[in-house]
Amino acid sequence: MEPMDIVGRTKEDASLPKATMTKIIKEMLPPDVRVARDTQDLLIECCVEC
Repeated sequence: MEPMDIVGRTKEDASLPKATMTKIIKEMLPPDVRVARDTQDLLIECCVEC
């Protein structure tokens, strides 16, 4: 079981879906730029609200 914050949300509740973050990353970069999966995962992890 994941730890909850004061209002009862888990860490998973405070983040955007992975597919949404992947789409945002792709839309923000030029079409000829690729981002490694590890880099995408790192960016997603950085965007989790604590």
